[in-house]
Amino acid sequence: MMTKILYSLILLVAILSSSCTKDESKSDGTGNVTIESLIADDTVLNVWVPTKITVTASGDELIYNWEADHGELNGSGSQVEYMAGTCCTGINTITCTVANSTKSDSKQIKIRILPFK
Repeated sequence: MMTKILYSLILLVAILSSSCTKDESKSDGTGNVTIESLIADDTVLNVWVPTKITVTASGDELIYNWEADHGELNGSGSQVEYMAGTCCTGINTITCTVANSTKSDSKQIKIRILPFK
């Protein structure tokens, strides 16, 4: 009889301890959005050579918006491909804005486009 009570108590403690774990998701519950990094595979390119640009962000229900002052962006979400033609040599700025329904965060990265030699 005592053994059954002891096993029942151990089982009850195990169930209660597993159901009381803290949710450790990236969200802080306030709707905050934070860009942690914005990285390009290459930041110095020849014309018409593509590079991947990746943003790492935290928050809930994220929406990604990409803009380039020169050149072309292809793709969507947290990773895009960028390239620029002969009209866009020099330093170009790519901006990524990550948002949700209440907050947003933006970062920029500079890509140097070299002319044909």
